[in-house]
Amino acid sequence: MSYDTIIVGGGAAAYSAAIYAARYNLKTLIVEKDFGGETLLAGVIHNWPGAGKDGIDGFELMKKMKDQAESTGVEIVSGEASLVSMKKHCVKVKVGKKEFVSMTLILCVGMEHRKLGLDHEDDLKGNGVHSCATCDGPLYKGKKVAVVGGGDSAVKSANQLLDMGAAQVYMIVREDNLERAEPANLDELKARKDVTYVYENEIVELKGDKKLSGVVLRVEFEGNKDLEIDGLFVEIGSVPRDDLPKQLGVKFDERGQINVDPYTMATNVDGVFAAGDVTNGAAGFKQIVTASAQGAIAATSAYKDTKEHAGFCTLHVRSNKK
Repeated sequence: MSYDTIIVGGGAAAYSAAIYAARYNLKTLIVEKDFGGETLLAGVIHNWPGAGKDGIDGFELMKKMKDQAESTGVEIVSGEASLVSMKKHCVKVKVGKKEFVSMTLILCVGMEHRKLGLDHEDDLKGNGVHSCATCDGPLYKGKKVAVVGGGDSAVKSANQLLDMGAAQVYMIVREDNLERAEPANLDELKARKDVTYVYENEIVELKGDKKLSGVVLRVEFEGNKDLEIDGLFVEIGSVPRDDLPKQLGVKFDERGQINVDPYTMATNVDGVFAAGDVTNGAAGFKQIVTASAQGAIAATSAYKDTKEHAGFCTLHVRSNKK
């Protein structure tokens, strides 16, 4: 099957790109491995324009985006895209057993959570070790949990866990402060009870066999390196998903982000654009609103590209004749 543009990803950047592409009358396909991206896990979002004083839930926002995209005729396929071929503005990708051809490609593959890199971390994932307070926080109502990380995502997770009924939250931070968090979120956390701050420390060992029972700290806290907790939420940042971008040959910056032209979202590969958290297009300011804006820019650039190189994709032409 052939398209004018294929968008790989399932978050705000992807669906914003899809909505704009459809308005340009581009035949558009979204290939999403995970619906919603980071927005889905954000909980209540207060800085989305028009959300009102009570904000909007991340799932609700993404559902609205998806519904709008589908209403404009955008097709959606679930799965992971891999490269089959790329030549002269003609890209072929494979999803499962199906192959799709497109004149342009927009990468909105997002980021994946960084791990602590400790023994048994993968074994305990979902059994006491988590990376999504929105998803798994309700499991710890009335229980003791820890959040490891010093940025805004860590502070937001702590607030969410307390909202969901956690009895005690330990904030384990390598620095001596949480000043990297947004002031509003940090003020909210500081106003709460049942929060214990463990500064200038880190986890060196996970305890428990089939389920987490506690952690071992690098430095003693209140006279003990052992900290008994029921759950651990890891919020130490993310790394770009780079499998498909590497297959395409796109260039990355020193932080592993896709290098794009901020005016067009173009990569170094003709016909390939990128948007959202996976890029360096917003100077490190990774927000839902900036990801959405980049998606719109990428779709606009893809539209212009299809007009300029309409006859380049021989596979595209042949597919349309079938």
